[in-house]
Amino acid sequence: MLSDKLPIWLKEGESEHLAFRLFFGHETIETLVAFANLHGGVILLGISELREIKGIPNAKENIDQWMHEIHARTTPRLFPRIETVEVDGKTIVAISVAEYPVKPIACEGKYYKRIAKFNQEISVREAIDFRRQFLDAHWDSNLRPDKTIIDISFKKLHRLIERISRKKQCSPEDPLAFLRKYGLSEGEAITNACWLLLLPDETSETAIELGRFASPTVTSDTLTLKSDLFTEAEEAMRFICKHIQKETQMDESVQLQYPLKAIRELIVNMIIHRDYTSDYNSIVKIFDGYIEFYNSGALPDDLSIKQLLSDTFISQPRNCQIAELFKDAGMFEEYGSGIKKIHSAFVDHGLRPPEFIRLPGRLIVRVFGDVYGNRVQEKQEVVNAVNNNEEISVQEEPEFIEEDTNNYSDVESERLNEKDEHFSKRKQQVIQLILDDNQIPLNQIAQKLNVSKRTILRDIKKMKEEKIIERIGSEKNGYWKINDKS
Repeated sequence: MLSDKLPIWLKEGESEHLAFRLFFGHETIETLVAFANLHGGVILLGISELREIKGIPNAKENIDQWMHEIHARTTPRLFPRIETVEVDGKTIVAISVAEYPVKPIACEGKYYKRIAKFNQEISVREAIDFRRQFLDAHWDSNLRPDKTIIDISFKKLHRLIERISRKKQCSPEDPLAFLRKYGLSEGEAITNACWLLLLPDETSETAIELGRFASPTVTSDTLTLKSDLFTEAEEAMRFICKHIQKETQMDESVQLQYPLKAIRELIVNMIIHRDYTSDYNSIVKIFDGYIEFYNSGALPDDLSIKQLLSDTFISQPRNCQIAELFKDAGMFEEYGSGIKKIHSAFVDHGLRPPEFIRLPGRLIVRVFGDVYGNRVQEKQEVVNAVNNNEEISVQEEPEFIEEDTNNYSDVESERLNEKDEHFSKRKQQVIQLILDDNQIPLNQIAQKLNVSKRTILRDIKKMKEEKIIERIGSEKNGYWKINDKS
């Protein structure tokens, strides 16, 4: 609570993350920019440098105007949090800003950093070096050795420039100047982000697999996208809209099964936070009662699911150049707000909040189209398919590793065990493949069962531990032996 923090802040005094101002003005915005370029901070309006509480008259009536001025004078636009608290009948305003994910931020073309309790202006050259150091830490900002500027699609580049200029209400820039401005090129060289955003042809590097499942084990429609990232975002959205339920209301308006803004936010998050160096493709699975978004790229070790959903979460895009271009093109509004907006949109839509499930190297988001979904029925269908020895074409359900499972219902807990049933089915299939060819390599087993080699390695390990099979000799020249008890 702000009222609890205020006495502590007054005792601490001004610092690299705390400032006092008697009123809102240009210096307030400079200080917010300096905070955002470092580790974030808080400005307390209505308090003097001597820590005297003076208050701000008519503060609540001016908040919208202050926010408008902050947006207008900062590049990229800052979206601070503004709160008020009453102290002895006087209104104190706290304006807080987090460390900005894509640095540096400018105030009316000038850059600032916070040193102790002072704002220090930095030169354009320092700002460029600052940005270069920041970008070098991200894969998408690194130069791509096998591509140059002549390899990208200039048709898509012109389209992107026009889109951003419309969004910012400014004149379109020269293409080469645009690439340099966003750090997408250095001479003839281009970054990984530039390549993925402006692909001329298809590539498996950006592949997104989408499937509509008629049942938990059978797909009725599939699509694999291998285009540039902006096109993939639009095509993925189109596929999902095609397959979600629509209801006509009494006033003849159409009510969709899911809040589309939240679905779009999920797709954008999936694209800008993906680990493009991973072998995993992004996957979207659409079922009757829910949708699952699988994405490669683990959450930071020090970030829990609870923190991800909290107000204190600070977004750190895995791909800062991709995120910046998506933001300026209007694909999302502000950094760090996506997860909270998705959560609120589903609750406001009368639906269950989404589930966020972290796996080694991946994150799954599951959203629901009704209050409880049809998961009891779907669970039984999976069990029936296994018991009836039916072919299961769906990729295996990964092992769920969720930090807080105490809130799972009985039905949800049952679903976490479905992987064991899939393993039981695959175990029989593996044995049959070995009976047909006892020298079959692991990659062929994975291909025939439509799962990853990593999954087969895990299954084989279990089967060895259970003394079902054993490997005689090397992987290249050896063979499989099935024990008698199998």
